[in-house]
Amino acid sequence: MPDTSRRHHEPAFNAPWPALLLCVFILGLYGLQSMVSDEQLLFINFGLSPILLAQGHWSSLITSLFLHGNWLHAGINAVMALAFAAPVARAFGLGFRGFLSFLAFYLVCGMAAGLGYCLIHMNQDVILVGASGAVSGLMGAAMRLRIEGLLLPILSKPVIGASVVWIGINLFAGFFTFMPGVEAGSIAWEAHVFGYIFGLLLIGAWLGAFHRDRLRTLQ
Repeated sequence: MPDTSRRHHEPAFNAPWPALLLCVFILGLYGLQSMVSDEQLLFINFGLSPILLAQGHWSSLITSLFLHGNWLHAGINAVMALAFAAPVARAFGLGFRGFLSFLAFYLVCGMAAGLGYCLIHMNQDVILVGASGAVSGLMGAAMRLRIEGLLLPILSKPVIGASVVWIGINLFAGFFTFMPGVEAGSIAWEAHVFGYIFGLLLIGAWLGAFHRDRLRTLQ
């Protein structure tokens, strides 16, 4: 019998088109952003601020996902999206309906990540930008997906192990830095963790609600 417990890794050149489109979209939008003379004004108007969110600026939960701090920030998110969007896009199907479902799932995870960040930083005068919360949601979903549409239980050993590692990395990154040009404490690890957990929990219900014909659970 084939070993269906191993993750199905997609080489970049063979990634499904929704994953490639998302990668290009992230990089392309930052390319346009970099042409703006006053990027700080974009952050103020479209970034996610806990204070402004409390005043009813809910649209920033989405608009902040389309802004990035620099090319490194956008590049990392694009590569991560390409890696973890592939199994999610395949699980939803590669037709137009599947793409709309994939896009909605991505945005919902990003909004949940931003909301979680704002709950922790309530009333703080900070601005959050970037797609990493939404991408972390794709990662959480991908951790439960296996070859042939199998969905691992949340409490299975592979899912728990991967979750502990990812959350641990983000807790470390929240207080220390190991990347050039990135200040300690500047990484929104809270959004990463919230997005990851939300995607991890949501994928089963999402498949059951919108793609029941594609859902198989590995006991």
